Order: sequence, then structure tokens, then C-alpha cells
Amino acid sequence: MVVVIILVVSHTSFDVVALLGGVLVIFMFPALRGIIFEGNFRKGKAVIYTSICFTFGLFMFYFVVSLFRGDAYMVEDDYFLSVVVVLLLSLLGNVAYGLPASLVAEIISMKFLRNRRWVSGLIHIGFGALTYYIYPEISLPAVCCSVIFFLCDERLRMDDGS
Repeated sequence: MVVVIILVVSHTSFDVVALLGGVLVIFMFPALRGIIFEGNFRKGKAVIYTSICFTFGLFMFYFVVSLFRGDAYMVEDDYFLSVVVVLLLSLLGNVAYGLPASLVAEIISMKFLRNRRWVSGLIHIGFGALTYYIYPEISLPAVCCSVIFFLCDERLRMDDGS
């Protein structure tokens, strides 16, 4: 209740309040909590691995682009800070948007046992692409994160034997 009251009375934008409220609602339902915590906290691990992979991939991409341009890729004083900011923002996006999207994909794809992976992958990518209509500026990183999230989740599923 305290979190809900803080969200309602704060000056936070409606988009952020809606995302955080959605995450809060997810944890209120025992069935959804069970999916999140099944398989040794598989979905939580997928969120963390996705954020780390996205951050590492983003900085590797800029490194390779700078090599092709012929620029010297220099690590400046605020390089570590930018890595931390990208990591935290991708964690926030993966928890607030990727986790609910993955739960929806999990619930829907379980009905298609034969083609579960394809259906789940398309739903993950679809939710990533849906961000174009909400925040067009972050649609490409969102699609990248949704693909990475799907791959991490499937890999963790295979390791658990589910």
C-alpha cells in the first residue's frame, strides 16, 4: 500500500506510474508469482542476463563502429558512469516491460505445445516492436532486448529441463 500511495501522490509521469503499477499487479497474483519464481527464479535471471548482455553488446557495437570509422575509441572519465546508467535503464525496462511481456508470452505459448518456442519468440519480438507506438526512440533497443530476453529465457529453460 505504501508503494501505491507514493506512486499516486508523486509527480511521476503517467507512463512510469502505469508500468510500475503493472509490475505491482503482477506480484499480487499467486499464479503469476509462481511463473516468475519457477525454475530457480528463471525469469529474474533472464532479466539480469538480458541487461548485462545488452549493455555489453551496445558498448561493443560502438567500439566496432569507431574502428570502422577510423576513430580512436577512447575511454573517458565518465565511461564507467555511462555503462552503469545503460545497465540500470535496461534493468528498469526489462523489469517493468520485459517481464510482464514474457509472462504473457509464457501463458499464451503454453497452449501451443508443438510450436511453443516460435509462438513465444514472436510474442516477445511483438512486444518489443510495440514500443514503437509508445516510445519510438527506444524501439530498436527494446526489440534487441526482447530477442535477448527470449534467448536467455529459453536457454535457462533448457538448463532447468522444463
